[in-house]
Amino acid sequence: FYGMQGLDVAAQPGYDTHGLPIEHKVEKVLNISGKEQIEQFGIKEFNAKCKEFATKYITAMNEQFEDLGAWMHYDKPYLTLDREYIEGAWYTFQKAHEKGFLYKGKYPVHVCPRCETAVAQHEVEFTTLTDPSIFVKFKLKSEDNSESNEFLIIWTTTPWTLPSNTGIMAHPSVEYAKVLVNNETWIMAKDLVESVMKNAKVTEFKITETFPGKDLDGVHYTHPLKEFFPVQKNINGKVVMAAQYVTTEEGTGLVHTAPGHGTDDFKIGQLHNLQTVSPVDLRGKYKDEIGELKGVFVKDADKRITEELTKVNALVCAKTVTHKYPKCWRCETPLLFIAVPQWFLAVKKIREKLLAENESTNWVPSWAKARFQDWINSLGDWPVSRQRYWGIPLPIWECESCGAIKVVGSSKELNTEINDLHRPFIDEVKFECDCGGKMNRIPDVLDVWFDSGVASWASLGFPAKTEAFDRMWPADLNIEGADQFRGWWNSEMIASVLTFDKKPFKNILFHGMVLDAHGNKFSKSRNIGVAPNEVIKKYGRDAMRLYLLAAPPETDFFFDFEVLDESVKALNILFNSKNFIESYCDKTSELSKDQINSLEFTPEDKWIVSKTNSLIKQCTEFNKLYTGYKAVNAIKDFLVNDLSRWYIKLIRERTRPTSTGSDKLAASYAARFAIDAVVRLLAPITPYSSEELFEKREGESDSIHLTDWISSDESKIDTALEQKMQAVMDLTESVLFLRQESRIRLRHPVKKITVSGKQSLVEASSEFADLIKKSCNCKEIEVSDKSNVEISVKPNYAVLGPKFGKQVGQIAGLVAKADPQKVKEQLESNGKAVFGEFELEGEMLLLKENVPEGVMGKTFDEGVVFLDTERTPELVEESMIRELIRTIQVMRKDNDKNPTETVEVFLEQTQVIGKWKGEIESQTNSKISWGTESALVKKEFEFNETKFVIGI
Repeated sequence: FYGMQGLDVAAQPGYDTHGLPIEHKVEKVLNISGKEQIEQFGIKEFNAKCKEFATKYITAMNEQFEDLGAWMHYDKPYLTLDREYIEGAWYTFQKAHEKGFLYKGKYPVHVCPRCETAVAQHEVEFTTLTDPSIFVKFKLKSEDNSESNEFLIIWTTTPWTLPSNTGIMAHPSVEYAKVLVNNETWIMAKDLVESVMKNAKVTEFKITETFPGKDLDGVHYTHPLKEFFPVQKNINGKVVMAAQYVTTEEGTGLVHTAPGHGTDDFKIGQLHNLQTVSPVDLRGKYKDEIGELKGVFVKDADKRITEELTKVNALVCAKTVTHKYPKCWRCETPLLFIAVPQWFLAVKKIREKLLAENESTNWVPSWAKARFQDWINSLGDWPVSRQRYWGIPLPIWECESCGAIKVVGSSKELNTEINDLHRPFIDEVKFECDCGGKMNRIPDVLDVWFDSGVASWASLGFPAKTEAFDRMWPADLNIEGADQFRGWWNSEMIASVLTFDKKPFKNILFHGMVLDAHGNKFSKSRNIGVAPNEVIKKYGRDAMRLYLLAAPPETDFFFDFEVLDESVKALNILFNSKNFIESYCDKTSELSKDQINSLEFTPEDKWIVSKTNSLIKQCTEFNKLYTGYKAVNAIKDFLVNDLSRWYIKLIRERTRPTSTGSDKLAASYAARFAIDAVVRLLAPITPYSSEELFEKREGESDSIHLTDWISSDESKIDTALEQKMQAVMDLTESVLFLRQESRIRLRHPVKKITVSGKQSLVEASSEFADLIKKSCNCKEIEVSDKSNVEISVKPNYAVLGPKFGKQVGQIAGLVAKADPQKVKEQLESNGKAVFGEFELEGEMLLLKENVPEGVMGKTFDEGVVFLDTERTPELVEESMIRELIRTIQVMRKDNDKNPTETVEVFLEQTQVIGKWKGEIESQTNSKISWGTESALVKKEFEFNETKFVIGI
């Protein structure tokens, strides 16, 4: 669209080529698993395989996108593994360091034990797991620091974190109780006593005292497995106040706190000076300070810990719980919260700026802005280091002597020639520290989302090249899926504000997901979806594009082949309409403006010209607002309903091969103007069909895609005319419905229709009386402005009314005088409401029995229409002639006769046919001869009880 607007559009495809997904695929190919086996294979060799895998299908993907009509500069895609791209990321990382946003900290982060690396908050997905649910006794210490017989009862679903317990959270204003159980006193929230005792199957207990939670502040306790876990020897656990993290909805009202294994725990630990203990490595296995459980995977230790608690009489009860649990977004392994040293970007410091930049971004749909704002408000600092191999190397060198760091922003700063910036080559680069020590690169890589975050400038070659960046950045438009709130848009916004102190985009259009028949999101990695080439083979490229682009992009939708068929039908209508106009309409491309202005346009010609210009205006506005789906649906509606089903039918008689003169030329110009506009408006949507149907004008390019976008002539727009014609179309549709109900074919004329309703309908029916008679094939139209039309009606014949509640008491003006409230009450009491001669039952308007038969009616938005269904001999005679004409036309088509070719028709002479001879010849472009003996092709004709033979 913007290309046809005359703009130079930078459309460069790009491919993410780093990260765990590729590492996992390569591990499978090599039949290895885990970091130990990767390093045994060799980092150099492993990364070479990763590069090979990452680039293997780029050509195929380029071809697939191009095949779909997604036109970009496929000869120059950006790849995140390219040297220039890596340097773009390094530049941003160095800027963040220079501005004080980079730091190293030991902070609890999600860790994938399968991938042996940290996982950022925005990478976390969730699954459902069944875990242990245990209630544990922690013995209180007396004032003299000796142990008492009072116990704090805590609840946890992660027994494996108990070795790292350094505190217990309580709520200062919650009422707690001391409960006597046997010879022990258990302490818990009073409101949860019954629940805890039920879980513990304790039937005899007594509350001996209650007190506010604040009384527990600073109270010390002894860990029940202090002797079992060496790490607990130097920990002096205490109770701390944490109103925001303690509830009485479940558990005991006392929360086990392990600052090394949770963000909330860590925050409380920092606030109250609790020790941070995390004796777990990146594989999820316990370290030496755990003692007997050293080397055991933590989730496997849950059972052993429960057993040890039982041995020391510290287990109140053990159950299971099914709950939502974080998993790795790539390998789906359940994650662990572990405090490990990582490099962080201080996102919280720039939160206000992120919010401000989001506020000035145009989101489509607009409510997405608030959704991204909520996401920004939830952000913590970003752990960007990953303990992996295939990715952009972390550009940090650390002195082994003094701990000083050096952050590199380009390959020039390496002071050595290096062909490949990836591991292990970059690991060989060393620096001399000012202290005289040696600086080694930290062997981590960057979070792969950092790759995506720098896309808008690294793809332009910045900072090595500045011309394209200075001219085009920030991006005018981002288009991606709804899952990128936490992904691409998140990393882009953060990286851009860190680097340039501004957002990297102006407009964002987000789309939902295409789902399969079972509601599953399409996924390459899970082999869920429909292959585009299969759809193309069966339906064609443009049918698929038309189908996908017609849906509001922000909503998920099921890929439905039956709905796709509707797009195929719409394209067939497009080609059939174009074919009709080319076959029957005069050429008008050589007409001058003066000649066009002098044409004798009928009201319907002026209407289609007005509707076409309105459509052009609408589509232009929709596209500029990034609501292109509205343009797609407007074009389809115009093509199917206004142009094909209405206007082309209206001009068939005027554009017959035998028709001549300005009347035919006016219709030809209007029809060609309309179809040409549709073809041009569809160019960005159905590029192949538009190119095929493109009718080149003088001085234009050979391709529709190199022409200017069509502009609207607003002086030709007549909204009043369009509204009147819409009323006529609705009226005609209602008459067609009544014809169908009474089994009277459209080609068979009817005696009369009577119209009543809104003033707009009355005016339109009078102004377009001839057009209505033609489209409804009726001999007479009577227009009444009365609300209670006096007309003969068939006994008890139903008139369809609007849904109950839409216009209660105002059904097409017929019952306008009725009391709406009374009607509503009648309907609610017995399903019927009576007003004068009419009776409403559900959605049906029933006409009473005291009236003559022969007429039926139907209501619509603007009013009501009644159809006189009487079949007079004259009407039956004309109906037969219409069937005869149709049969001759079918015979012409079956025998490949060109519409402009005059054929000889042989008929048996009768008084009736003789009377209609001229009409038959005119309508069928034929010359009639009497008698069928010499006809080469014959066909029997039958109508009612009349039978004879037709020959051509």
